Amino acid sequence: MPIIQNKKLSGNRPTAFSDGLRRKVRLSRNAIPAKAGRLPSFIKRPSETAAQEKTMLPLPLTPLFDARHIAVIGASQRMETLGGRVFAALLHRPFYGRLTPVNLRRKTVAGLAAYAAVAQIGETPDAAVVAVNAQGRAGAVAACAAAGVPCVLVLTADGEDGGAGEYAALLKAAGGEDAPTQLLLCGEDGFNLPQNGLYANGGGLFPAAGRVALIGRQDGFCRDVFHRLDGLNVGFSFAAGLTPAAPPDPWLNRFREDAGSHVLVVQYLPGQDAAFYSTLRLAAQDKQIILHAAQSLSEQETALLHALCGRCGALPTRTPDELRAAVHAACLPRLRHAAGVHILGGGETGWLADMARAAGVQPQVLPAYGRHANPLEIRDLAAAALNGQDCRALLVSAAERPDAVPQLAQLQKQSETPLYLAAGSAAAGFSDGLLTFDTSEQAVRTLAAQSAWQRIRKERQTAAKPPQQTPSPPDLRQAALLSEHPTELAAALHLPPTEAENLFSDGLLSYRILPHYGAVLEAQYRGQTVMLLPPFDTGHARRLNRFFGGSRLTGALEQLLFSLNAAAYGLPQLQSLCIRVDTAAARMQTESLSVAREADGQSSPFFAAAPLSDGRFFTAADGRILFVRPLLPEDAEALQQFVRNMDENDRRTRFMSAVKELPGERLARFSRLDYAREAAVAAWYGNGEMAGWAQYACLRFPDACEFGIAVAADMKRQGLAQYLMRLLVRSAGRQGYRSVCAEILAGNAAMLALAAKLGFKTAPSAEDGGLFSAKLPLQKEKRPKNRLLRQ
Repeated sequence: MPIIQNKKLSGNRPTAFSDGLRRKVRLSRNAIPAKAGRLPSFIKRPSETAAQEKTMLPLPLTPLFDARHIAVIGASQRMETLGGRVFAALLHRPFYGRLTPVNLRRKTVAGLAAYAAVAQIGETPDAAVVAVNAQGRAGAVAACAAAGVPCVLVLTADGEDGGAGEYAALLKAAGGEDAPTQLLLCGEDGFNLPQNGLYANGGGLFPAAGRVALIGRQDGFCRDVFHRLDGLNVGFSFAAGLTPAAPPDPWLNRFREDAGSHVLVVQYLPGQDAAFYSTLRLAAQDKQIILHAAQSLSEQETALLHALCGRCGALPTRTPDELRAAVHAACLPRLRHAAGVHILGGGETGWLADMARAAGVQPQVLPAYGRHANPLEIRDLAAAALNGQDCRALLVSAAERPDAVPQLAQLQKQSETPLYLAAGSAAAGFSDGLLTFDTSEQAVRTLAAQSAWQRIRKERQTAAKPPQQTPSPPDLRQAALLSEHPTELAAALHLPPTEAENLFSDGLLSYRILPHYGAVLEAQYRGQTVMLLPPFDTGHARRLNRFFGGSRLTGALEQLLFSLNAAAYGLPQLQSLCIRVDTAAARMQTESLSVAREADGQSSPFFAAAPLSDGRFFTAADGRILFVRPLLPEDAEALQQFVRNMDENDRRTRFMSAVKELPGERLARFSRLDYAREAAVAAWYGNGEMAGWAQYACLRFPDACEFGIAVAADMKRQGLAQYLMRLLVRSAGRQGYRSVCAEILAGNAAMLALAAKLGFKTAPSAEDGGLFSAKLPLQKEKRPKNRLLRQ
């Protein structure tokens, strides 16, 4: 079986097929086991040579983040100017490097020698900060590009952002997207790198160092977040206050690959493109992301926000309290079980239990300790609760008993079960700050956020199930001819029947086309609303069934979502659909649907789906015929069985340890793909079993993707591996990747020969003598016009 090795990224970063950096044992999809006495190859040694570094993708924005010499264009001593405020901020804290002011009129600025132009500086700066008026920005950027400055950070004062037009002009001045000089555009919140003492902002912002990253998209967002999180025992790995026109991808990629960043707070802006959420989804596979929407949103817009977050694995927040709780919870130890908390207080705490229950946290109220209990008695009650087998977390309300706080804080440090202490300022100096809250309400909000993080992790670890029954494929060609015949159209699409008598209903499903986002499906039941975005899978059907109270609708919902997938990607004329749901009788009825004669100008589905119209047959060397198609979420169990059927030695070599099957999270990741950045194809025997599987994942878009491939033992030397690889390479080109790469075992002669036959350039890996690096440069291919999901 061909075995492909993973291409490593520099630093302590996740590879495309990694399970995350926090796991001590990583089942890296294509990595070899670490030898005894060695660090695993995905951990970068401090002594790595420059030659080794050249074989890896450098971290995004490295010239800025690792800058040791920064030129400040527009640096001034006049504090009423942006250049003055920015230069004052840079000098306020000790930057671990050299600052060189560039000022046309002064020889010195704040005691530092100044130059009239960047070109006059003796050595080329690692980066430049441009803080001049709008008329001078393009010229300053062009001067930096001419001087060979690798990175230029342009700052604009509040209210002076020139929008997309200015960004395009500045990008042209820098030489374009592929120029050696990288252009970055921020507002007055600027760029802050606390661990290096680098504060390039015009607002006097000096956040502490930590592991929370912050990306704003409008003036003032970063300032507001710093204020909202003030007093919380967390710091920032970096913070960037971008302008709305500035692309966030470089910053998102930096967060994804930066070992020092564990949590990201990013500002939500309506109308972001799908590429933003694809990048967000990749980062959320191993880290925690909060999408904060502080603006006013309607009920539909709020449902859409939650749908987008659900697709990419982020946690949405709306209010300052929700944001603070989400960040706080992300930094807390993970709960061992489902969300739940025991509550201990000195008086009536039923109101607190109600608040916890409303927030989705199951409470258990303990008897009050009373106002006459001494600190040791209160500690004894808390310790007894923590030792209980059913205690997952303990919340102690002790604001009225400051004398007991030292004892509870010590117990907090000794307990493996989380003890949340609501004690206000009385806990200052006794607790680490993360498990301590000013009020009990803050503690409950944080527990609710921790429960939400758990749900996100659980969803990420859950693969889709096969459908209960094979769905009937809708006849899209026939449906396109039945726009004026609703009953026949519903039948052609295998929608719920349209009946003469109205069905009693307590639930409602609404399908419609939204501007920019395309098709959406909205469910309403008992005053609650849930919105889903295609592509749909059986996991969504089960979620809707739970939403409707577990009403035995799973099979019918699977068929409905199957049909709506086809309509969303292959029948854009379907504009709206209303379906009534009787949860008690487990019945659905199509109430109305509308079809447009022309679909021109309609928004396509927001997220890419598997192009099932690409299904084709493959004839093996021995004459056997296989069906080849893209992998679907519902194929997870078949993929798992394929892995189980692999030879034990193949599995050990492929997955770095003696695994018998894929862990749940990896199975879900391999089968539930974003076909805008990833792709997988599988070959199938006539009996429905998998005969081969090839897949690539994003290392960094659009620079490189990483592939892996395996075929069943009886399909070796049948030409299947080469056929699947050609499909992958073609798909990667269509998506816009510049290269496909992998690392191959030096002893895998068959795979090295296949790589050479396909045009890959192979060379011994500088990181490991037992590996060969393989890389294939790509030319972008045109995306096919046919986007039918199912035909």
